[in-house]
This record gives sequence, structure tokens and C-alpha cells, in this order.
Amino acid sequence: MTKAVLSLQKCNSYDQALVDDTIKRLLAPLGGIEAFVRPGQRVLIKPNMLSCKDPDKAATTHPAVIEAVARVCRDAGARVFIGDSPPSIFGRTEEFWNKTGFATAAANSGAELICFENDDKTPVNFVSNRKQLTVYVTRHYFDADLVINLPKMKTHNLTRITGAMKNLFGLLPGLAKAQWHKTFPRPVEFSNFITDLAKQLPCGLTIMDAIEGMDGQGPAGGRVVTPGALLAATSPVTVDLGFCGIVGLDPDTIPMLKRCREIGWGATSLDQIELTGEPIANLKMLDYRVPRLAPISFIPEFLLNFARRFFWAGPALLPDLCIKCGRCKKICPAAAIEIADTGAEFNRDRCISCFCCMEVCPVDAIEMKTSLLLGLIFKMRGLKGKLRNRKN
Repeated sequence: MTKAVLSLQKCNSYDQALVDDTIKRLLAPLGGIEAFVRPGQRVLIKPNMLSCKDPDKAATTHPAVIEAVARVCRDAGARVFIGDSPPSIFGRTEEFWNKTGFATAAANSGAELICFENDDKTPVNFVSNRKQLTVYVTRHYFDADLVINLPKMKTHNLTRITGAMKNLFGLLPGLAKAQWHKTFPRPVEFSNFITDLAKQLPCGLTIMDAIEGMDGQGPAGGRVVTPGALLAATSPVTVDLGFCGIVGLDPDTIPMLKRCREIGWGATSLDQIELTGEPIANLKMLDYRVPRLAPISFIPEFLLNFARRFFWAGPALLPDLCIKCGRCKKICPAAAIEIADTGAEFNRDRCISCFCCMEVCPVDAIEMKTSLLLGLIFKMRGLKGKLRNRKN
């Protein structure tokens, strides 16, 4: 069986000339861009445009990477489109494009920007978590001859990481994404859904922006970190395994990758992957902080109501930062948020702890809060992890 190939390159800044050159070297072991793009083809680049933030916040794919990828596709003769569907766009498309730098990337590369909200959607049927589902995917995905997945290396309070597979969730336009959190509120079930969805939406090439990334309370309000890397493969599973390898995560602790193993999709470890380019040992990060799955995630359904009294994690407001914009209320799939004079107020009985509100807050005024018992468990796990690292 032929091994999947993961190309790795070191890249320590977003200097455009450096990124342009590194992207070409990154793609060379995969056959170069010519292995993927033919003249006259329609190419859709799907970056991560989670929130309306400056590129230096590391919440979105950096425009220098988008520009470099779009340019090599244009040079190969393709017509290039850049599109995404942020959960909090609410008719503010141009503001998002300008703030994130995507507009500049498109202008400099000759690509065209598209907003998934404004166009038709196509139903996709599949089974996940033993349920028959129908999702509605932007027609631009199906119109493209090639889809290039351009994720950002980030953490996620629900799925632990936001990487290549999770980025394809953005092919679902509008507020529909938030409603899937309500359908699958538990982290493992939601992660299974994301994996099963990503398998239904193949893309020809995945390139991860890990020049700068995010850890801690991602995917919007975490700490900016500098892995200084770019990763590329034909499978999003391969790229997410590379992500884990760089930051020192066991893939089996990431529910999305554990689901890949269960359904037989892609490689299950770096041992099954041919690594090319920069040795992964040169890219290893220490102290990459990843949110933990709450123990309640594994408690049987019939015990949940009892367990929630003692083990819970949910959003909490930082009132001095709240600007009362109401975006958290609009996105909440459980209708658990009201905007008062003092800022956002959370109905704990209705909250499903999906943390969509944290993702869309433009000023990072929402943080994760845990019950005392859950906080103690996380603290003990952290101490055990530090002791284990010392032994190693």
C-alpha cells in the first residue's frame, strides 16, 4: 500500500516573497502545482475566515498564504476563487474581507472573492452518529474543478483542534453551522459529525498555515504561537496528523482523528505517512496548550442531568470588554443568550456549551468557565502531564 505524503517546510515570517517561494518548495514533493491545476480550470480556495480580525490575531488564514496559493494557481492558468462562510458574517462581507486582508490577497493575485451566503446550495446526504442527515453545501464547491483547503493551525474548545477537517465545515453557508451544534451538542458526537462530513467533501489539496497559529482558548480568543511551518498533503487527515506531530498530540486524543481510525479513512499515525521536506523534529513545539475534553463528554445520556450539576463548562462574560454588539445572541443555536445593559447574559439551563459565542465575539469578551470539580480534574490532568513530560 502506497504511503500518503506529507510535505513540510519551515517558514518563519509572512514576508510575501518568502511565502511565495516556500509554497513552491512545499508543493514540489507532491508534483508541483501542475499536478493539481490545468489551464482553464476553476479553483476554489477555502481558507479559514472565522472572525473579523486582523491577520496578526491568528484567528484566520493569513492573507500572505492565500495570496501565494492563489498566485501559483493563476500562474498555472486557472481561474481562482476565494470563499468562506464565517458564522458571524451577518451581511458584513466586505468588512470581513478587508479586516482579514483577504481583499488584498485577492487583488494582488488576480483571484475573485465569493460569499457563500449569496448563492445556491446543494443537498448532501450521509449518515453520522447513527442518524440520516442532510446538509446544504455551497454550490461553489461543486462548480470547482479543484478545491484547495487552506486551514489555520488552531485549537478549539469543543473539538480540541481546528485543522484541516474542521475547516471544511465552512462549506455550509449561513447560520446552519450553529444549528448542527444543537443537533450534536456533545464534543465526541460533534467531532464524529465533522469527520463524516469532511469525508463527504473531498478536496484535491490541503495546505495548512502554521507560520503562526493559536493555542489555548481557540479558535478565536487563544494565544498566538509561532510554529513557523507550512504543511501540505492531498488528504486533510494527513495534514491533521502532521499538526498533531508538530505540537506533540496523540491522535487518539483528538475525537475527529479517532473517528477516522474507526471508519478507515486515511492514515492513523505518522508512521503510515511519508514525510518530506523539513524534518518534523525541527518543527516540534513544546508547551502547546490544547483544551481538554470534559469528563461529561463520556457520561451516558441517562446520567447527564445528574452529572451536569457537578461537571460543567460554559461561556462566561468579561464585562469590561463586552461591547453589547449582540453577535453572540444571533449565533447561539440554543437561544441561551440575552443582551442586557451590563452585556451578554447566559441562560445556564439552555446553554449547550458549544462555544459558538466565543468564536464570533469580535473583542474576545467571552471565556470558558468550569465548575469547581471539573476545574480540579483539569488541574490534576495538567500536573500529570507535566510529570510525564519530565520523565520523558
